[in-house]
Amino acid sequence: MSYKLSAVLYGHKADVRGLTVTHDNSIISCSRDQTAKLWKPNGFNAGYTESLTYHGHKKFVSSVYAMAPNSTYPNGLVFTGGNDNDILVFEPSSPTAIHTLKGHENTVCRITNGIESTSVLSASWDKTAKLWSFSDSERRCVLTVSCHEAAVWAVLCISGKIITGSADKTIKVSSSLGSVEKTLRGHDDCVRDLAAINDTEILSCSNDATVRQWSIVTGECLNILYGHPNFVYSIFIRGDLIASSGEDRCCMVWHRQKGDQQSITIPAQSVWTVVILPNSDVVTGSSDGVIRIFSQDPSRYASEEILESFENEVASMTQTAEKQLGGIKVSDLPGVESLTEPGTKDGQTRLVREDNEIICYSWSVADKKWNKMGNVVGGSGGSTETSGKVLYEGKEYDYVFNVDIEDDKGPLKLPYNKSEDPWFAAQAFIHKHNLPQGYLEQVAYFIINNSKQTQPTVQAPPPEFADPFTGGNRYIPGGSSSQAVRGADPFTGSNRYVPMEVSSCDTPVKNEFFPQTTYLRFDQANLKQILDKLTSFNNQVAEEFKLSESDLTRVSKLGESNSSDFTPESIDLLKKLLNWPKEFIFPVLDILRLALRNNTANTALCCDKLTFGYLKDNLQSDSPIANQILSFRALCNMVGHKAGENLIIIQRDYLSEVIGNCSNLSNKSLQIAVVTLALNMCVVFHKNNDVESQSIILLNLLSILPEITDPEALFRALVTLGTILTQSRDLGSCVEKSLIEKYFLNNSDKVRQCSKCVLALLS
Repeated sequence: MSYKLSAVLYGHKADVRGLTVTHDNSIISCSRDQTAKLWKPNGFNAGYTESLTYHGHKKFVSSVYAMAPNSTYPNGLVFTGGNDNDILVFEPSSPTAIHTLKGHENTVCRITNGIESTSVLSASWDKTAKLWSFSDSERRCVLTVSCHEAAVWAVLCISGKIITGSADKTIKVSSSLGSVEKTLRGHDDCVRDLAAINDTEILSCSNDATVRQWSIVTGECLNILYGHPNFVYSIFIRGDLIASSGEDRCCMVWHRQKGDQQSITIPAQSVWTVVILPNSDVVTGSSDGVIRIFSQDPSRYASEEILESFENEVASMTQTAEKQLGGIKVSDLPGVESLTEPGTKDGQTRLVREDNEIICYSWSVADKKWNKMGNVVGGSGGSTETSGKVLYEGKEYDYVFNVDIEDDKGPLKLPYNKSEDPWFAAQAFIHKHNLPQGYLEQVAYFIINNSKQTQPTVQAPPPEFADPFTGGNRYIPGGSSSQAVRGADPFTGSNRYVPMEVSSCDTPVKNEFFPQTTYLRFDQANLKQILDKLTSFNNQVAEEFKLSESDLTRVSKLGESNSSDFTPESIDLLKKLLNWPKEFIFPVLDILRLALRNNTANTALCCDKLTFGYLKDNLQSDSPIANQILSFRALCNMVGHKAGENLIIIQRDYLSEVIGNCSNLSNKSLQIAVVTLALNMCVVFHKNNDVESQSIILLNLLSILPEITDPEALFRALVTLGTILTQSRDLGSCVEKSLIEKYFLNNSDKVRQCSKCVLALLS
């Protein structure tokens, strides 16, 4: 048995806390980022593609379960449990919940199958497990099992019996009516998960670092599996394979018949969850927000380049885990889950580990919660005088300013390190001293001026996505997003917006951002690389779709803005390539995106309904992410000429809905493309004084705005809002001020400045 990395799935923005496998071998994950995601097999390699994001929880999502198809629900159902105490129920193909199951009074940390095919069991920190019926006739809790003295972390159903594992260190076997029949004792700490071997035997894992095998008939512990040196959070069994994961940065895989085992080190501190696919591949979800798949089949191993990169990550993480700070070993500290336990007195402090940093929290009796005090940093090894630092409340700072807020009171201390963002430091100061939010800008500029800091600059975004077929950055469709828009774009390049100098804290923010009156285009391209990819894929598609080498060259020349080859024959060749399968079409979409800049091509393509049909097919959430990005970019370039502009107007409702329902927004390049389309559509309707269409764009943009994280995408979204509100201030009632105010703390200057201009329109 030799498991190696097979695939890595990026998409979640925080810890992946739960995984489940569907009947068709798809994977569903849930995360602290308040979402669950559906991942479908690629079909052309061992990887998976993000297909859908399930929304609805108000806090982090801690558990997920996929109900198998049955006579009542032919496609099955998806259940998610959250820190908001709710269980949301989804149809597998829809991002919006069809029902909410309420009843638990604390986090729902586990969901699994119930006694009937249309029922589920849930476990909660409220010390109970619940059986829920979800048939046509009823959707309610039909049984509550209350037999533990602490949080119920795990629940299992075997032959009508309900088995629960708890933080009280016990496992209870209860009847279908909820009465306790057996208590299994042996674990020395919290029981975190359960898995069924057969109708009479189970596995359990615990914070005591063991995995135990039990008979639920006799209550006897039959075996103990050792291997983890720390908390074990998750256990899964399929056939003869057992997989477990925990706080030791490891996933353990045991083969029951052969008796061998393998430890797989993950480059993340907490491996929260593990499942085994039907093909025996092992899937892990961890505290870095990443899902990793490991296989013992060499044909599904990742490339040597990716394997080497993974090993380097593991080595770096191992080195970090050994780090000590002031005599404290980072890896020995508890994680953020320890903050679920209340403090014992006001002001009590607790050190926890977050992303391999030591964070200090303080207990507030009034708020009944742990408040974050800040990072714990190591001393410089000298005194205040010799280190050049200022000691304040046990921590060293580059500056500790005296700030006079009120004449009749003494000055307040404002600590600040040069590595901090001035706006974040200002906000923390305001929160600590309960000052009016209106002081934020004044305090931030006080820090900037007195620490001689320059305001942070926006970093160029990372490469958008690697070529899914050859790896690396050999051909990145559309080029870098930081250079993708030229000419009239006031946000990048030589004409980019440069923040004005701040001469006074009271200087009003000048609006230099909207209304936007020109379209933004995606111009950058490497035509040689695109042609190389077209040639490669041309050799792989069916014979009926192939072109000659000379015809491929003619098609690639459509990407040149000054080409003389915009003939009907060349455009027909491009249309033929648009019939390529989805896994091969992205370089064709890239040429389409470039060709639409030419008036002749734009007219020919936009007047052909099939062209828009191809784009619609590739805008779907189940299309490869590269196809979605390039289709949105093509639509952005389409409006540069009359034919494209008219098509956008005709397709207003459809495109607005696509923007509002976009579900793969963890990809920053997709964020920029989607928001740019919204902005260009806004310009179209601004020119036509079409307020109704502006309102539709506004509502759909607001629905995705909380998911936009890329600074450039955020900026364009704010320019869109400002352009709409400039034309119709009445639409400001649709925008909550708090949504805009949070961007005052963004790392990007232009996002901060533009958000204040938008807010001025809402006043």
